[in-house]
Parts: sequence; C-alpha cells; structure tokens
Amino acid sequence: MTHRDDPDRWTGPTSSVRVGDRALRLPLRYPDSACFAAVHPASHDAVAAALPGTALRPVRWVDGRALVSVAAFRYRAVTTADTPAGRLAPYGEVSVAAVVTRGPAPRLLPVLRRRLSLFVLHLPVTTREARDAGVALWGFPKFVADMDFAEERPVRRVTLAEGGTTVFELAVRGRGPVLADRRPAVMYTTLGGQLVETVVPMAGRLRVAFGAGAGELRLGDHPVADSLRALGVAPHPLAVFDYLDHRSVLPAGRPVGPAPAYAGHRGQDRDAGRFTVRYPHTPPLDLSGPLVPAPA
Repeated sequence: MTHRDDPDRWTGPTSSVRVGDRALRLPLRYPDSACFAAVHPASHDAVAAALPGTALRPVRWVDGRALVSVAAFRYRAVTTADTPAGRLAPYGEVSVAAVVTRGPAPRLLPVLRRRLSLFVLHLPVTTREARDAGVALWGFPKFVADMDFAEERPVRRVTLAEGGTTVFELAVRGRGPVLADRRPAVMYTTLGGQLVETVVPMAGRLRVAFGAGAGELRLGDHPVADSLRALGVAPHPLAVFDYLDHRSVLPAGRPVGPAPAYAGHRGQDRDAGRFTVRYPHTPPLDLSGPLVPAPA
C-alpha cells in the first residue's frame, strides 16, 4: 500500500480552493467517523443506462446482476489542510453508488478487490456547507436531507428523509470476527463535462456479514426511492460492512475524460437537515446543535 492509499500516512498534494466566499485547502480529513454499508444486487441493464456515457460499466456479480452500494456516515470531525487547520461542521451523509469498472466488466467478487470503484448516484448530506463544497469541487450529486441514526447493536440503521417524506431506511447486522480494512475507494462523478476520479484513502476495523439476513433496505415514497426501484435494487443485501471505527481522506479529484453531466436529485434549498442518533435507553440526540451540559 502506498502512502496515498493510507489515510494515516497520506502524503499527497494539497490544493487551495474556494467554495462561495470561503477559501480552504484540500484534502479534507475525516479522522473519526461512524460508518456502515450494504451492497445490494440490481438490474445490470438499468444501472448501465443510468451511468453517464460509456467510460464506466457496472461490475457484474457472479449471477450477472449489477451491484449498488448504500453507505451511511456520521462525520464527527472534518478538518482542512490549512495552517492552522480549518474545519467543517460535523455532518451526516448517505451514499448511493453503483459499483463500476473502467473497461471490461468480468463476473467477479468485487467486495474482495483491492479497490472498490463507485459512481455516485445520490449523496444526501445534512448541511448546506457540505452540499456546496461537494457539488462545487467534485461534482457530487448532493442535496440536504434529514438523517436519523439508531445504534442498537447488533442492528444499526439510518432513516433518510426529505420534506417529511421517507426516502429509505437501511438496517445492517454485522457479525463475525473483527477485520482490518485499509482499502481505498475510487469515486467517480461528473464535473464541467469531465468524468472525475477521486481516490479516497480509508481505514478502519469492521465486521462483515453475508446473505439476506444481514440487513434490509426499505424504500419510501420519494424520487430517490423511485430511482432505486427503477434500478431494480433488491431489498436484501449480498453483504454488509459494520465499521467499529473509520477514518478517511478526501483529496482533489482528477479529470479522466469527457462525460455527459449527471445531476442526481437536486432537493430543496435548505441550510441544514435533521441529524440525530439514538442509542439504547436514550431519546434521539441532536448532533447538529451545540452540546447541552447536564444539569448541576
């Protein structure tokens, strides 16, 4: 593994960028995140039709179906590469992405690959700041949404909503031994008529579970949910990834060729969405507001 694939020893280039009236220096670092994810089978033809252009192709599962990843993050800390380091407000994020390859797409077990390549279909977040930075700098199809997390091990779940309408609920049940994972993710987006490739170093410890009993994706009545139905995304996953800890680095992307624009769901213009987490025997905790001290 090179240093550029390792979030703890990452030594790649930095770059100054501007988002609105704010200047900051990349990469963004996420040193303390809560994360879980599931990989679901979907229609190969429908996923292929949803991708922009022909440079990317859906990875084929052993039965010929495509794969869609759904991942949920709570970013407790986000720092910039400025000196002294700047920061973004903590936020939640849910990624919906097609597992892809550049070039031929043989039938394979992509969860075992050294790098997982993803084209981001939807990327809701809980703050305008995170939305604006992601759209402007990488072309991520972000919109501001509400996210309610529940940590009720062995089940972890997130309910994603917008405007009072549920988009979907994702639940995962990690099992088995704890494994180390230091595989980077390769994220693809479109920006300014170009296909953009961003290598995201990641590291953490996780448990992996396989089969229909490992989780469930329940779709609501929302345009994003309708888009997943159109892709034929199955409600039960092939595999889930339950991270006990997670950290990552988000550097600048690089253009790798022309591509038609991909917008995804635009959503409502909001400053922030609801961002809560619930633990056993506690009410939902608001993660978007200031800490409230306990009464004396």
